[in-house]
Amino acid sequence: MTEFNRSLCTYTPLFCEENIWKLIASFYTNKQATPIDVIFIVNPSNSVAVFEQRASKGQHPVIWDYHVILSAFVERQVVIFDFDSRCAFPTGIQAYFAATFPLQHPLIEKYRPILRAVSAKQYLKCFFSDRVHMMGVIPESAFPPYDIIQPADTRSAISLQSWIDLNCEIHGSRTLTTDEYLLNLS
Repeated sequence: MTEFNRSLCTYTPLFCEENIWKLIASFYTNKQATPIDVIFIVNPSNSVAVFEQRASKGQHPVIWDYHVILSAFVERQVVIFDFDSRCAFPTGIQAYFAATFPLQHPLIEKYRPILRAVSAKQYLKCFFSDRVHMMGVIPESAFPPYDIIQPADTRSAISLQSWIDLNCEIHGSRTLTTDEYLLNLS
């Protein structure tokens, strides 16, 4: 499988949702991959254990409040693009899920992932982030250098906070376990 050069992609640490939006936009332009779903890794406690992250210390998981990845077709395979993973970029979906969620069942509920999946096309069309979630957390100089992402039709805007809030109904999105997501792609 073709490996992509992460360093050639638009990337800002701690802005996974925007990094994925930019990646999808580039794929619709350059046709290197066919985006399938944007996957929000979330849970009600805003503390998801994600293994094999570049920010991990040794074999320990990173505890993210949320994380965003992309599933796509590359060379007729379903793969995952995760800018923050130690896995290859991209990695086959089965290998990615095995590395990233290896101990899912033994995890206490507070750290178990829930996936909110939405078509990449809908995400590209509707995603909006005002970056308010990072204001005061990191210096503004660490924010992405480009303008805030917002849809052309602001009536269709869905904020980052809505995407990560499992109580918020978003038409076209699905809420699944990691196992259910893998089964749905079979």
